[in-house]
Amino acid sequence: MTTSRREFFKTAAMGAVGAGAAFGTVAAEAKAAAPSKYDIIILGAGCGGLTCAVRAAENGLKPLLLEKMAMPAGNTIYAAGFLLGVNTSFQKAKNVQGDSAEQFLKDWMKVTQGKADEKLARVVCENADATLEWLHGYCGINFAAGSKLVWPMLSRAHLVVGEHKPGGGELALTLMKKAKELGVEIRFNTKAVALLSDEKTGAVNGVRVKTKEGLSEIHSKFGVVLATGGFSANQAMVTQYIGSGGAKMPIRGSRIIAGENINLALPFMPKIVNVDQYHCGPIYGPTGANPLNIVNNGICVNDKGERFTDEGQTYVQMSRDVAAMTKANWAYMIVDQAGHDVPILANDWESYKRTKAPVYVGQTLDEAAEKAGLPVDAVKATVKAYNEAIAAGKGKTLTPVNTLPKARTVEKAPFYIVPFQGGMTATFGGPLINVKGQVLDTENHVIDGLFAIGNAAGGLFFDNYIGGAQLTSAAVYGIVVADFVKAAKTPAGK
Repeated sequence: MTTSRREFFKTAAMGAVGAGAAFGTVAAEAKAAAPSKYDIIILGAGCGGLTCAVRAAENGLKPLLLEKMAMPAGNTIYAAGFLLGVNTSFQKAKNVQGDSAEQFLKDWMKVTQGKADEKLARVVCENADATLEWLHGYCGINFAAGSKLVWPMLSRAHLVVGEHKPGGGELALTLMKKAKELGVEIRFNTKAVALLSDEKTGAVNGVRVKTKEGLSEIHSKFGVVLATGGFSANQAMVTQYIGSGGAKMPIRGSRIIAGENINLALPFMPKIVNVDQYHCGPIYGPTGANPLNIVNNGICVNDKGERFTDEGQTYVQMSRDVAAMTKANWAYMIVDQAGHDVPILANDWESYKRTKAPVYVGQTLDEAAEKAGLPVDAVKATVKAYNEAIAAGKGKTLTPVNTLPKARTVEKAPFYIVPFQGGMTATFGGPLINVKGQVLDTENHVIDGLFAIGNAAGGLFFDNYIGGAQLTSAAVYGIVVADFVKAAKTPAGK
């Protein structure tokens, strides 16, 4: 591991670009490809793409992984790093029990308003545990489990832990290391500009790519995997499909997720679904700091020092409220020392510190409010009314209500005021897939040789998702596709 790689992942959430040279050494080592040398071509070096590449190599296949940037630069490296499981060895070690894949699926469908494809979601829920165990046992990824979070995440959260922050950076780096150990060829600075197909069958069998040397074509025996993410950083597509409100949100992740999942697939007439759906979450836009769990552990106020949302909602809904109900999309969490010391918040505070985002601290509410530029009297009145209601067990009588089952009062100095916005995390729309990860056309027929995983695929999410489900689904379907290709290469009985 080189110093430049280490520094890149430590500053991933800030959009660091200094590690291009380190990752570029892998690209420089890549050899020219002969026609059909590869079994499968994978586009995108995120969680899904890397998982698919590693599993393919483990299966004895010859994958080629192409990344348009000089390093992994998609949403994975910006993610907090949560994956989900219901009965893993990590949970058993913490005596976490009582969950099931069936309950996971029920929550998934409830969160997505019943509009996710249940068959696709079931694949994730039923294979999540095995995927986490494989990521740990085969790939060397470590998880911290056992935390009890608000519904629907509950005790399913497995946070990737290690030397690098955030957890998504550690996940990507560890998968990169494993891919290199297995001899996976990875080419950086290689942008796919078109999919190729067999002249006789029409099956996808390669890509046309653009590099600094120009255009060239690469073929594969079993097709291409779209692992490029969605279109969250393509303002034109966001405006077209979601509206100007979504386009005005600060991006809560990668700035290079540009819609290749749709644009590359379009010539093959894929069935595109859910392009108006997206995920948002809390962020301090100027630096990318992520107050993921802070938003459920204090008092949320606007620039007038007044509450305007229920702190018991999911961070997604709170972020939507911030974007829709505050001036210029800004809100503030007021947290006391007792709330600050909640273990699950450690990652969030570290994010603000690492990215140099402001946290206004005062030994009194007056001092903290003054530093934050909030009206002191209004803040004090809001906190007083909130504390009295919570202490009396009357959180649901507040306006707006607080639905947290065990909401905390804000009383113990010092006090912390955390500014944040509602930010665009990822889009949910893309080519619809089947349970094997194969892309379907407008008549629901398989487009031979074309696969989509992670946020490049459509059908898994609608309106919202269970925190951690996106990385989990990317990893699960990365394995599903690699295993499908292995089966295609080695038919039963041979």
